[in-house]
Amino acid sequence: MDITRPAFLEMRNGAYDAFVWSTIPPLRLEGVVLDIGAHVGYTTLAFAAIYPDRKVIAFEPNPINLERFRQNLALNPALGERISVHEVALSDNDGEAVFHSSGSVDDETSSGGHLDGITPPLDTQVYAKAGFRSITVPLRRLDDMAQAGEWGRIALMKLDVEGAEHLVLAGSSAVLERSRPVLSIEVHSVACMLALGGILRPLGYELRLVQEHRPSRAHIVAIPH
Repeated sequence: MDITRPAFLEMRNGAYDAFVWSTIPPLRLEGVVLDIGAHVGYTTLAFAAIYPDRKVIAFEPNPINLERFRQNLALNPALGERISVHEVALSDNDGEAVFHSSGSVDDETSSGGHLDGITPPLDTQVYAKAGFRSITVPLRRLDDMAQAGEWGRIALMKLDVEGAEHLVLAGSSAVLERSRPVLSIEVHSVACMLALGGILRPLGYELRLVQEHRPSRAHIVAIPH
């Protein structure tokens, strides 16, 4: 890993996405934690450290990210005992989908992998310059996985899925209604924000802006009432 790059320096120092930690529930969390779009496992491991008696379930479809994620788990065996990793992309249906991804972690481009058919957050030439390629990944609905896995109450869900946020939540309606988790979401477009509001507000969620990254991209927290 090229630790001279800004994002990795912040991860090493524990400062990456620092604004997230002030918005998550307090230490006494009742239920499991989901990290959806887990990248190389920084947030997954952080959740396991913050909630020392909770199980953390991660979802990541990009093979190159998963390889680095496993290396990070091996470096943190005590935390890794409470972490499970699913090599899938969550969406609103089960099956397979084309996924556009980078084969490089060290230049930070592998964080930009996205499902075909959604509006990607960056211009197409950015992905072309980064050498993105198309692969096929499994798609799963969270509702189906949670039921099959008998995970019980889900207390917290973090989503960073490069424009597919609304698809993940559309496949999570039973979880949202039953568990009422707090949601920490990277929103990648105005259209996604509108779609999220249409899904969450009827379920009694309040959406709060946490961090504006640029005019069309922001981080929000959704609190159930």
